[in-house]
Amino acid sequence: MYDNKLICGICGGAVNAGENGVSGVCGHCGNKMMYPGSDIKKINRITYLRNTFKFDEAEKLAKELTKAYPDDCEAHWNLLLCEYGIQYVREGSNLYAVCRKDISALPAFKESTNYKTALEKASEELRPGYVELGDAIEDSVSITRNVFKQEKSYDVFILSRENISADEDIDGDKLYLRFSSNLEFSTFYAPEMLKDIDAVEKAAQTVFALKHSKILLPSFGTKDDCHDGYLEYAVNIFCAEAEKNKEKLVFPIFNASAMQFQQLPEKLVWYDDIFNCAEAEFMREISDKVESILKPEVNAIEPETLVTMTAANKENLVKRAYMFLEDGEFETADSYFDKILDIDIEDSRAYIGKLLAECKLRNEEEIRTLPQTVTDDKNFKKALRFASPEQKAHYEDLNGTIVKRIEAEKKEIAEQRARLQAEREEKEAIERERRARQNKEERKLEYQRRRDPMRKTLLEVQAELGKTFMPPKRRAELKEQEETLKRNLKNLDDLFYDIFD
Repeated sequence: MYDNKLICGICGGAVNAGENGVSGVCGHCGNKMMYPGSDIKKINRITYLRNTFKFDEAEKLAKELTKAYPDDCEAHWNLLLCEYGIQYVREGSNLYAVCRKDISALPAFKESTNYKTALEKASEELRPGYVELGDAIEDSVSITRNVFKQEKSYDVFILSRENISADEDIDGDKLYLRFSSNLEFSTFYAPEMLKDIDAVEKAAQTVFALKHSKILLPSFGTKDDCHDGYLEYAVNIFCAEAEKNKEKLVFPIFNASAMQFQQLPEKLVWYDDIFNCAEAEFMREISDKVESILKPEVNAIEPETLVTMTAANKENLVKRAYMFLEDGEFETADSYFDKILDIDIEDSRAYIGKLLAECKLRNEEEIRTLPQTVTDDKNFKKALRFASPEQKAHYEDLNGTIVKRIEAEKKEIAEQRARLQAEREEKEAIERERRARQNKEERKLEYQRRRDPMRKTLLEVQAELGKTFMPPKRRAELKEQEETLKRNLKNLDDLFYDIFD
């Protein structure tokens, strides 16, 4: 029955029982496991819960299992993995053990009670496997401990699905740019900050940031996100810390065009401040909210000169706003552009100005230097919408420079990769040819080693057959030996046919 099929604790593949019926090997990753003396169905359930970030549930079930079956090594091993929050993450063709918990208060992995118990209860056949797995996990645990020794904290944690890229997570990337560059808050955003590190440190840095951030912004763009195990796990870690520290706050973000806020995870539905990223003023609203908490001393800028605002002084306001940009006073400039839009909501210069202020650029020409295109930016879209034909052409030319640069960079990278691939293939071809020659020489030597004794013996037999006087029986024996030697030499030639040019 399927219930009796053990699931691998590393990759989730099926573990095929060996001939002894006690141990088995995973058909996918080669992990050796003991078919537990306890409940296989529960062991599989623990593996599933652990791999879907439900470590508390998995640990509770594992404790019950070790209590009921104290001599089952696999039950103790599963409890050990739950205690240290161990998951296996695939990068390329490799699987790496990562630590998903703050294990600062736990002992070294190999010093833990359950590790020692698992080894004690394991058979001689399985014990080396546990030791090998333990070595890899101990390395991950050490990296995690070092990460937690940092003396660092974050103002804002922008939470998106695990392994999503900044290009895919448009709202998250904009929030990161706004909070880190424009407002100069210490901001944690994994797609930008962790894209060049390995899975082990990435997991450790994420847990550390969740425990040392003041504000969490969890983003749910689709219904599927609401059932994403990683998002739920990250929210639970932060909320657990928030229960101990009331200054830690959560502001959920959802996309009303794809879902209703009631579909958010249970923990988040009841928050008063829930932001809809589909709204036009979403970015400003959430920025104002976060800034009011992290910078309570900063009041909204209300320049005295803007008390009365009419179309007559709009041009002067535009000039002043762009002067603030030139002086690097981006927040003041942004405030002026808002006031300009209060006078004329269709002023394309104000929308471009707000884009400049958001990106901390001092003039329109600096748009060409941005690392990404502004095609999807809401302010850029509105600027194009309300621009004159001349302005529209200018704005599109600014963005076109970015597009051309990115395409040129992609082309250069592609060409470089092609060159490297060609060099690699050439080296591999040379190496294959060298190995083929070496193999041929080795086979020639082996051929000679086996042929020479037979040929020597054949010559001796033929020399003896050349004698005139010889008993008939002896001659017959020599004739038979001669035929055998010739046949063996022929077989040897056939076996080593590839060494003859």
